Amino acid sequence: MMLGSLTRCRTAVPSQMFIRAATRFNSTTSSNVQLIESLNDFKKTVVDKSNEKLKMVDFYATWCGPCKAISPMVEKWADEYKESADFYKIDVDQAPEVAGFCGVSAMPTFLFVKDGKIVSKVVGANPKNIKRDLDLFTK
Repeated sequence: MMLGSLTRCRTAVPSQMFIRAATRFNSTTSSNVQLIESLNDFKKTVVDKSNEKLKMVDFYATWCGPCKAISPMVEKWADEYKESADFYKIDVDQAPEVAGFCGVSAMPTFLFVKDGKIVSKVVGANPKNIKRDLDLFTK
């Protein structure tokens, strides 16, 4: 499957509060966020049913403005929820087969996986909905 539609970025209308919050956090990758580089790695880590924790997967692109804006918040959540969820990032340009496997066609897209099944999907840089799903599925 060709992923020519991966050139789109989607975002909710960012509020000034979101923009200010995103700039407060360091944008370096947290040790609590793992990078997935292949479909095989994705299947071993995210689809694996032996770990009962929630898995949040951030599909992003390095050229995507909304992806860059929400990245510090993802890393903050990875630290905040480290006991109840595992966090992963996938660069769609480096691992297009994973994006195709998951049906991702816009960035950022956040998948929430539990027991090897997708339980929710948030398309766009929408911190309110991402936080809602983290709270809902980590209880």
